[in-house]
Amino acid sequence: MKRRVSFYTAAVAGLLSGCAAVSTRVVPLDPSLTLAPTERVEILLEKPRRPHTPIALLESRGIAGGSESELLEDAREKARALGADAIVRLGLEKTVLPPVVVYDPPFAPFYYGYPFRRFPHFHPPYFGEYRVLGGGTVYTLKTLAIKYEAQTDAAE
Repeated sequence: MKRRVSFYTAAVAGLLSGCAAVSTRVVPLDPSLTLAPTERVEILLEKPRRPHTPIALLESRGIAGGSESELLEDAREKARALGADAIVRLGLEKTVLPPVVVYDPPFAPFYYGYPFRRFPHFHPPYFGEYRVLGGGTVYTLKTLAIKYEAQTDAAE
């Protein structure tokens, strides 16, 4: 019994760790450009005046109930792996998902599957046939990963 409990605990932990709240897509502007990962990445709200080179466009999408800070942190991690010095916030899109009513009879596979048709329809009164899946707001953040150019002394 103890082995079975630990197996189920490990399975649930594996499923929960695999679920990502934020997904970020990266589009490199120059695929031939390869840079070493950086240690820190700044988050900028507008393009800097320093000379810089754009590296990639990043689009981070969260889940309902997520925040912009989660999106920025995930974009920062992706930009760090690309070798960027900073990310510039280009825009934030908001999508509102309405609640959805779903017809979901309990034990549905046992009622309608071929081997289970011989069982009578059993519906406990405390189970409802309809469920409401809550909606929410989903944010999509668009950022630009940049690399600062090396500063040269122009006072020669």
